[in-house]
Amino acid sequence: MHKREAMSGETSSLNDNNGSNLKLKNETKRKVATREDVAKMAGVSVATVSHVINNTKYVSQELREKVIEAVRFYNYKPNMVARSLTTKRSNHIGIIVNDITNPYYGEIAQGMEEIAHKHGYIVSLCLASGDSESYITSILERQMDGIFMATTRSYDFTRKHIESLVHSGVALVNDPYGIGSVIKFNYKTAMDNLMSYLAGLGHKRVAYLSGIPLKSTGDQRFSLYEEGVEKYGLVSDENLVVEGMYPYSTNHRAGYDAMNILLSRNTRVTAVLTTNDYMAFGAMKAIKKTGLRIPEDISVAGCDDIILAEYTDPPLTTIRVPKKEMGRQAMYIILNEINEKKHYTKIIDTDLVIRESTGPAKT
Repeated sequence: MHKREAMSGETSSLNDNNGSNLKLKNETKRKVATREDVAKMAGVSVATVSHVINNTKYVSQELREKVIEAVRFYNYKPNMVARSLTTKRSNHIGIIVNDITNPYYGEIAQGMEEIAHKHGYIVSLCLASGDSESYITSILERQMDGIFMATTRSYDFTRKHIESLVHSGVALVNDPYGIGSVIKFNYKTAMDNLMSYLAGLGHKRVAYLSGIPLKSTGDQRFSLYEEGVEKYGLVSDENLVVEGMYPYSTNHRAGYDAMNILLSRNTRVTAVLTTNDYMAFGAMKAIKKTGLRIPEDISVAGCDDIILAEYTDPPLTTIRVPKKEMGRQAMYIILNEINEKKHYTKIIDTDLVIRESTGPAKT
């Protein structure tokens, strides 16, 4: 009888202990966990936890799984602010654009984000606008680790602005002064193919709509256009070129305005090239508004092959650029520049896509 009572009491005691242990475990899980908590549960050092989280050093699969299990148990989230004070890094990258409505930049950002996510970074889309001095200050205040200048408006930044970023340890890609790393599209073959194709269709008066000031930006596409005019015996006429107007834009409105200027010059143009597809859309609208037909009266070609290009009426002939790949490579370059303190150059090829917006010249 006494034995049974003792066993009964022992069972009760065990239940109480289990309940206390469970309660303690739950309380532990509910508190704000530290890296030390994760390390203790995984049976590893705090340094090993850091290497697993930041992917900064090889850790065996067995230990990695233990750390990950402990991280999940605690729902541990590293304090990025505290970590940045120690590592001097924010794991924050910016991509500067001048038009967030253009799908071109969205695809580049997707490519960057794809690689950034794998390495514990985030990417912010930054719209270049307002006072350049304030913009640079804002970047520095946010302690961004790297910047990719994907915008044609990067010429608004002075050399002093760029040097202030470099001196602060910001990795730069495509700054207007070539101080940091460089990633560019190679338009040479694609542009030559386009000019040859138009010449073969009988076009002699081929125009170029820029949207930006050509002399100060050194646009490769325009230089190749000029080479093509000479190479294929086309008409060289400064009235066939429409530069951008301040505050400079390469959107559909800029294309629409530039095309209207071109038409007002009575140049007898038969084909038009634009800096990008967005401008081509605006140019097509201006052409149609005057009662002219595409491509029967004027052929139109763009550049970038954004997702909307094949859905215009008619579908747009354009130079296809691998935008997501540029984003991926830009992010790889920034990561390497951060870790190795070296500058890199990457050139990505493009190709011509022929659609129904171009046809034989009107005779």
